[in-house]
Amino acid sequence: MNSILTNDEKKKRKRSTILDAAIKLYSENGFAETKVAEIAKEAGVSFGTVFTYFNSKEELYEAAILEPLEEIKPYFIEIEERFKGEPLEIIKEMIDCHVQLFATRSEYLRLIQQVLARPERFPKLFKELDAFVKSFIDCIYPVIEAGQRLGYFYEESPSLIAESYLSILNGMRLTFIDEYTNMVWKDITRQALRLFGPISNI
Repeated sequence: MNSILTNDEKKKRKRSTILDAAIKLYSENGFAETKVAEIAKEAGVSFGTVFTYFNSKEELYEAAILEPLEEIKPYFIEIEERFKGEPLEIIKEMIDCHVQLFATRSEYLRLIQQVLARPERFPKLFKELDAFVKSFIDCIYPVIEAGQRLGYFYEESPSLIAESYLSILNGMRLTFIDEYTNMVWKDITRQALRLFGPISNI
């Protein structure tokens, strides 16, 4: 039994290594320009090994987008479960969490940009990202509304505020190339908070 578990863990690690290599190279070169042989070399595996875990180059690209998305989803759709307190405190904690999360995922953010820029090329993936955005808006909407009633936030469309916030997250790692430990990320956190408009708390 132990040897089976060990083999399973080895397979999971190898698959993860291939996926990480794919995310890196797809993000740098795009889907069309990235060859499976290059991904195999980056991952330190044989060409055929890649196809042991992924049936095609397209399937590998989809996994590079969708699997990290599943990892970060809870931080966007479990807002009131994860972040406690008054609406302003919830938003502050949420922004801190999201900025730290995205500041270390520049490669993944570049992949997202590829899909968003060409929805006709990646319709399935675009649909998934669009559904993710809608889910986030649905979850954050009541928090923004509650904050508006308490006078914390601007009297603006909660959907517009949420979409603008996602735009900042999506673009920040493409605009700023500093290491994520740099003070610039604290500045971005403050700028993101200003989107919500806690006028007396900035």
